[in-house]
Amino acid sequence: MSGRSRVDTTSAEDKSIGFDYQYYYFLNELLNLKSGQVVGLEVLDDVHVERPDGTNLLVQLKHTVQTSAQGVPINLTTLDSDLWKSLSNWCKLITDPAEGRASVSAQLTFLKTTSFLLASNKSESDKNALLVCIQAFKSATKTHAQLVADITSLKAKTLDKAIQGYIADVLTLDNAVSERFFQQLSFALGKDEIIELCKLSIAEKHILPSRIDDVFHAVDSEVRQNSYANVKAGRKIKISFDEFTQNYRKHFDKARSGALPFRKLPPVLPDDLLSQTFIKQLVDIDDVGADEIEFHTAFTTRRLHFRDNLERLVQDGDITQSDIDDLEEEAAIIWEGKFRQVYSGRQASGDERASARNIVGALRQKKLTLATQQLPLNMSNGGFYDLSDRPVIGWLSNWKDRYK
Repeated sequence: MSGRSRVDTTSAEDKSIGFDYQYYYFLNELLNLKSGQVVGLEVLDDVHVERPDGTNLLVQLKHTVQTSAQGVPINLTTLDSDLWKSLSNWCKLITDPAEGRASVSAQLTFLKTTSFLLASNKSESDKNALLVCIQAFKSATKTHAQLVADITSLKAKTLDKAIQGYIADVLTLDNAVSERFFQQLSFALGKDEIIELCKLSIAEKHILPSRIDDVFHAVDSEVRQNSYANVKAGRKIKISFDEFTQNYRKHFDKARSGALPFRKLPPVLPDDLLSQTFIKQLVDIDDVGADEIEFHTAFTTRRLHFRDNLERLVQDGDITQSDIDDLEEEAAIIWEGKFRQVYSGRQASGDERASARNIVGALRQKKLTLATQQLPLNMSNGGFYDLSDRPVIGWLSNWKDRYK
């Protein structure tokens, strides 16, 4: 058996990545909004841009998962269905009687304020005869009549009924309307790394390289949530420059503020949580039971959240090892003060485990400082857990003998 199965053929994966491509193109347009502009998603077209002068740019997005032998997206070919379907859609829009554009004058009026862009990850090729002809027309080396003749010739070269129909839609335009349409038509091909384009747009807003991903993920997440809420409420997804500034500027301001970014990095938990020294210390003082896996997991996650963030901050150049040393010295001093208060420099009397739990409880309420910035409580807890895992600090009076 050869070829793709019916399941493969009808797979939602191709459609899904097409929707994602459309969304990220929209997001990139948002990131590049100018004063007075509005960007819409699936309102006037796949994406559209309203300009302050009253003109609109309509964008059709076409994505392919097919690649060439070189591993890059395939070219947009002369008789590509995506190409002709987009042109057909626009021609039907221009002449739509339901919008009051049955007459040539109404169509020309519409074209005075509307331009068209076909954007795709498909590659550009000088072998695409239609694109070559359109470019020659726009540069005045080919007349409109010659362009129409070339398109008529192309129609005769395909046996595909659907593509023939799309080309026929283009050829049925009035000559004056057709000439204006092709003047207003442009292409943006080879736009494959659309997420990287979004990040480049963020970088161009004077965001440090180490902060670009933080801004991207924050804006991406919030735009997606707000778009979902709008659709659910029956509202159109349209965002103006002022609205984008008001709702999303905070993420850019935060990145420029100099404040340390604490990220929710996915922790890699050890296979045996109970084997960790800091968990053993907590179990031995009855702070947590040996079988309370949910607490072992939560406490380990806080420790790793602290450790992983410090490592990332050092890698990004946001802090130095000296900053970490200062934090650990501060943590050790806080621990030492509470430890000596509880034990007064000698063996505890009575229930020593209760005394040890008092130390842990007190330290869990303390916030540590990293490079002049106070850490949130969960990271501060993680810092004390990390020190007790190495172990640099402990809870029982004889912790050095038991765990080192």
